[in-house]
Amino acid sequence: MADFDFARPEDFPALSVLWQQSLGQTAEDALFYLKNRYRPGELIVIRDRNGAPVSMMTLIPARLNDVPGSFLYAVGTRPDRQGEGLMHSLHQQALDYLESQGMRFVCLAPGSSALFASYAEMGYVTRFYRSERKYVNFSPCPFLDLEIPSEVEFTLMRAAYLQSTNYRLRLMCPEFLLQELRHFGGDVVSYERGDRKNYAAYTLRGDLLHIRELSEPFSADLGATLLAYTGCRQILVDSPRKSIPVGMYRPLGKDPFPRGFTGAMTLCLDQ
Repeated sequence: MADFDFARPEDFPALSVLWQQSLGQTAEDALFYLKNRYRPGELIVIRDRNGAPVSMMTLIPARLNDVPGSFLYAVGTRPDRQGEGLMHSLHQQALDYLESQGMRFVCLAPGSSALFASYAEMGYVTRFYRSERKYVNFSPCPFLDLEIPSEVEFTLMRAAYLQSTNYRLRLMCPEFLLQELRHFGGDVVSYERGDRKNYAAYTLRGDLLHIRELSEPFSADLGATLLAYTGCRQILVDSPRKSIPVGMYRPLGKDPFPRGFTGAMTLCLDQ
C-alpha cells in the first residue's frame, strides 16, 4: 500500500492535469482552486515512482454543528492508474489521519447519483438532502433594494443563518465559498426585510437563476426582484428539506450524532 503524502506548490502543474483528467474540469477551474484555496496539510496525494501525483483527495476542515470533521473534496485518480485500488488506499489512510487529528466525522457530496452506492459500500450513509422548486411568473409587486455584500458581511450573515438550522454543515473556508460562487458565474445579494438583513446565494445557467442558499423563506417580491436584476426568466430554489439526496456522512470512532439524523448541505464546493 503506497503511503500518502501532502501536496506541495511545485505539484500544481501535475495536479492541474490530474484535476482535468479525473474530474472533467478545465485547466482554469483547476488552477483557480489551487491558487486560491490550497493550504498545506489539506491536499493529500499518492505519488508514482517518479514523485508525480497519481491520486488525490482534499480534506476541507468542516463543522457539523460544533463538532470538528472534514469534507472530502476533489477525489480523483489518473485514468491510466485507475483500477489499482489507489483511491481506496488513499481514502483509508485519510480516515486514519483525520481520526488521529481529533476529527469526529467525514462527509462528502458525490459527483453523480451512481456514486452514492459506491460510497455506501465504503461505510457512508446519506444524511444531507435538499428540495427544489421552480418559479416562472410573479404578480407585479414592489422590488426589494439589493446590495452586494462584502466577504465579511456574507460570512456574518451566513453564520447567523446556519445557527438557525438543525445539523448544519459548515465548511471552514467561507471566503473561498464566495470566490468559487463568483468564479462559476454566481454571486450573493443582500436585502433588508424589517430589521433583519437577508441574503440569497445563486448561480446562473442560461436563463435560469438557481438559488443555492437563502436565509429566509422564498417570497414573490424577492423572485420578481432577482429576475429583473439578472435578466433571467426562471428561478430554481433549493431548500434544506428531505427530498433529493446530496451528501453522505461517516463517523470517525463513536458517532457524535443521533442515529438517523438528517441535515443541510446547501452551499458547498462544486466539482
